[in-house]
Amino acid sequence: MAQIIKTHKPLATQPIKSGQPLGAILASLGIDRCIPLIHGAQGCSAFAKIFFIQHFSEPIPLQSTAMDPITTVMGSDENIIQALAHLCEKSNPRLVVLLSSGLSEAQGTDMNRALKEFRRQYPKFERNEIVTVNTPDFYGSLENGYSALVESLISQLVPEQKIRSIRKKRINLLLSHMLTPGDIELIRQYAEAFGLQPILVPDLSRSMDGHLVKQDYLSVSQGGTDVNMLRQLGQSSLTLVVGPSMQRAGQLLSSRSGVESVYFPHLMTLAEMDRFIQTLQQVSDRQVPEWIDRQRGQVTDTMIDTHTWVNDTRVAIGAEADLLVAWLAFAESVGMQPVSVVAPVNQPCLAALSVDKVLIGDLEDLQQQAEERGCDLLLANSHGAVMAEQLKLPLMRIGFPIFDCFGEFRRVRQGYAGIRDNLFEIANYQQQACHGRPVYHSPLKQPFAQAPLGAEEAFA
Repeated sequence: MAQIIKTHKPLATQPIKSGQPLGAILASLGIDRCIPLIHGAQGCSAFAKIFFIQHFSEPIPLQSTAMDPITTVMGSDENIIQALAHLCEKSNPRLVVLLSSGLSEAQGTDMNRALKEFRRQYPKFERNEIVTVNTPDFYGSLENGYSALVESLISQLVPEQKIRSIRKKRINLLLSHMLTPGDIELIRQYAEAFGLQPILVPDLSRSMDGHLVKQDYLSVSQGGTDVNMLRQLGQSSLTLVVGPSMQRAGQLLSSRSGVESVYFPHLMTLAEMDRFIQTLQQVSDRQVPEWIDRQRGQVTDTMIDTHTWVNDTRVAIGAEADLLVAWLAFAESVGMQPVSVVAPVNQPCLAALSVDKVLIGDLEDLQQQAEERGCDLLLANSHGAVMAEQLKLPLMRIGFPIFDCFGEFRRVRQGYAGIRDNLFEIANYQQQACHGRPVYHSPLKQPFAQAPLGAEEAFA
């Protein structure tokens, strides 16, 4: 059991935390033809948009209700109604995610009341689904906003069923924010290799993986989980939940539809990956494909090749709780030593971590502990680059946002392929930091004497 310690600083100077609205926006980008609508000031959406464009290098569909000082005081329901009408008329989204901000939460806006009034005034937009979610940015972090939206999608779109029809080859996958588009794509490949039909919620690999679409620019997300498939989550034979923050969503889906869920805290160790593949094998009643067996063999071979460099590596980690759970499990499985663990906010899963202490703080706290205790490798988002330069240590970029390296947003970190590549990357960092011993020169070594010139050479 880890001891949770809160920093005594009055403010965060180098924050790790990202607000709840960012998490809800991130999850909504994994739904097909969706547009998130922030109920707040224009700056709320502009700030978030910059983060996502830097991270994904893609156009980001995002709008705001544009609250101003007058509507903040007098009431802003009309802002919501007009914004929804404009979006449905101009963009025709399949789904609008209406999320709150710190400003609207402090005002006390009832978004559901405004939504009912919109439905009454504009019945012609009844085919456009609208999901509301409360995401105050003065509480929680990106992880809370992400999981809150997934729970809202289930509670507002999945019908309650007492008697249901089961599609034996269909499974649900509720995926945490810690999974990159590359991770999600690999997970889909694992499921489809067993002949299964996975519904991934949300599916960032189809919408934010850096592809060029054939059609013209759209003001909604392009690719992701289809809304009709979201409504059919209750017809699947099993739900696989990946990430601690997705546990409540899995329980909610199970209570509404009766679909059994299997929980995986991460897919970053051989034990959890083997259990994941065995679950797919049991559901499909098929043999494990040869290419998956080969990937597992590559992992075990990589462990042998890199253990002299990876073992006893001292790491400092600053990230959201789901990422901490995954990376600390990975570190323990390969013999690495966590010397500093920092989280932005306290989450229920932190107390169960296999470390002595978890500090609720920022990157400055992470830097101080890394300097005091000695460290070989830093794990954080791109905001940790300055810290890594000051400490002269390598930075392994994880989490959100990552804006100073191309392709990092979709790097595979989980699954057999992710474990293998993580080991190679860490071993290379360690090898580059070790310059080896200088060449030994004996003091007794005689200098090389040039042979005297021969007679022919002297008179040549």
